[in-house]
Amino acid sequence: MSMIAFSRVIGPVPISCIVSEKHRSRIEVTELPVENGSRITDHAFLLPKEVTLEVADNNAAATHAALVRFQESRVPFTLVTGLKVYKNMLITEISPERDSKFSRVLRCTVDLKEVIIVSTSYAASPDGKDSSQASGKPGGEKSSKAASPDPSRASGSATQDRATSTVQQGDKATVTERDQSLLSKWTGIGAK
Repeated sequence: MSMIAFSRVIGPVPISCIVSEKHRSRIEVTELPVENGSRITDHAFLLPKEVTLEVADNNAAATHAALVRFQESRVPFTLVTGLKVYKNMLITEISPERDSKFSRVLRCTVDLKEVIIVSTSYAASPDGKDSSQASGKPGGEKSSKAASPDPSRASGSATQDRATSTVQQGDKATVTERDQSLLSKWTGIGAK
């Protein structure tokens, strides 16, 4: 006989009974309208995992207060369920249900969401000074912002047209890699 063991705690708060679990794992697919309104997809990314627990506890007021205090602390924690161990979870919603059947028992739904934790850093400037204090115009010395397109820095006529926004739909044919061999591309011989 096999058995799945899982914890009956939400963070540091013990729960008498977990009635049900609902797990959500989703992907966001990007859609961009092009030309006559057709939509294209260029990538997809994972959304944070979500878990909904329906719980019951015989110590209604104390357990509810402990859950709310822990939610307000906003401390990420590990949640162990029957399907998966989730890291960096936060309680997003606590919804208690009170009626004549559950007057002495806490019965509530607890919604949890994974938080994706990142940190920021700054690159050192060439002169060794702290670049987090850098200022200046975009693309200039000590700047952390991208420069706006400038035709004077363009390497070719196509790049210059893009920098000045003079290329209109249908102005110039696109040459793909298949249209010319790598040898002709490098040497310039036989290039189209």
